[in-house]
This record gives sequence, C-alpha cells and structure tokens, in this order.
Amino acid sequence: MRADGEKIKKFLSGNAWIANIVYPLIGVGVIMLIWFVGARVVGVEMVLPAPARAFEELLGLLGDKTFWSAVGNTLGRTLLSFVSSFAAAAVTATLSAFVKPVSKIIAPIITVLRSVPTMSIILIAIIALKAARAPVLVTFLIVYPLLHASFERALENVDPYAVNMSRVFGVPLYKRIFVLYVPAVLPDVFAASKSNVSLALKVMIASEVLAQTFGSMGVYMQISRIYLDTALLMGWTLAAIGLSFALEGVVVLLKKVTVRWK
Repeated sequence: MRADGEKIKKFLSGNAWIANIVYPLIGVGVIMLIWFVGARVVGVEMVLPAPARAFEELLGLLGDKTFWSAVGNTLGRTLLSFVSSFAAAAVTATLSAFVKPVSKIIAPIITVLRSVPTMSIILIAIIALKAARAPVLVTFLIVYPLLHASFERALENVDPYAVNMSRVFGVPLYKRIFVLYVPAVLPDVFAASKSNVSLALKVMIASEVLAQTFGSMGVYMQISRIYLDTALLMGWTLAAIGLSFALEGVVVLLKKVTVRWK
C-alpha cells in the first residue's frame, strides 16, 4: 500500500498538467454541482436558475454587439484604474521604502483609504463625479492602498545583506535597481497584481451598478435585476467571471515573459 501511494505521489508530482488543469476543473465541477443541486432544490428560476439556463443566456449575449460594447467599456475603465493604481503604488511604495519621512506621511493616508467603507467611497464619488468617471475613481481608491502595501512589503523584504554589500563595493545605482531590487520584488509584485486585478473588476462593476454608468456591464446587470431576469443576470455574471480569469491570465503570461527576460 505504501509503495502504491509513493507511485501515485510521484505520478502526480511529475505531471504538472494535472495540478494546473485537472484539479481546477474538478473545483469548477464541484461548483457547478452545488449550483445545479441548489437550483433543483429551490425550483424557481427567478430565484436561482439552473447552470444550463445561465450558460444559454451567456451564449445569447455573445452574439449581441451591445454585450461586447459593454464589456469593452467596463474593461477599459478597469484597466485605466488598475494601471493608475499600479503606477501610483510603485512610486509611493518606493519613496516610503527609501525615504522614512515620506513613509510616515503616507502611512496614515493608506490606513484611512483601507478603513473607509467601500460603499461610502462609491456614494461620495457618485455625488462628486459623472457616472462614467465615478467608477474609475472608486476602483483606484480601493486598489491603490492594497498595491502600495504589497509593494512596500516587497521592497522591505529585499535581503539587507545584499543591499549593504552592494553599497560597500560601490555598485552603481542602476545596477542595484535592475540586478538586486527588481528581481527580488517581481514575485510579490505579480502576486499582488494577479489578486488585485480581479478585485478591480469586481469593484468597477459594483460601482457601475450604483452609478448607473451608461453602456457598462454593471448597468446591464442592474437592468436584468429590475426585470427579475435572474437567468440573464447570471449570464452577465458568468461573463464577468470569464473576464476576471482572462485578466489574471494576462498577468500570469506577463510574469512568464518577464522571468524569461530576466
């Protein structure tokens, strides 16, 4: 029995595709099974439609130009917010890591942004800005402090011995940046980007719902809710999930390309 267990363990460890493809598919299958059983137990499509109905609505959406326009609008705003958050976090985290007074100044700002309820930020932004711009600001204010904290932590975790040795031997600044700091922080940067790009999309859609942003995924979800078309709402939800996976996939691809480049 122990020998058989060792063989199975070696087989699984030697076949990365099992961990990368088969296991996630099993997880998706479990979710679909729970959803299917829940729909059968409820028995009311308006409350919880079956997975087949949701996918049927999604397929119908794929052939609609309005759908692609809404996805493009939401995706564009999400990328704008995320890239802006990423750039701002990279700058402020770098300054905080190397200039202690800056760290003391920025710390309470980050704490406030992380503590303010998301709903408060959304409502204030809706009052102050137009419906198309409010979701961009809201997403930025939610994602930026998380990225800042991750980037600052990554910089602080760079090997201090290597940093001191580079200074002792007079290694030029540009070499310290690209040979020491960049390779050290990239894993944490990509990990933070992967988790927060999905969060950015979720916050964007939620903001679009409340701001009633014209021609967005959020507003079409809201319209589906108003007409009690839960199956269509689930179709839009599946589209959002697919878009989230696509964004995370782009981050993973960029990580692989960057690792090769290094």
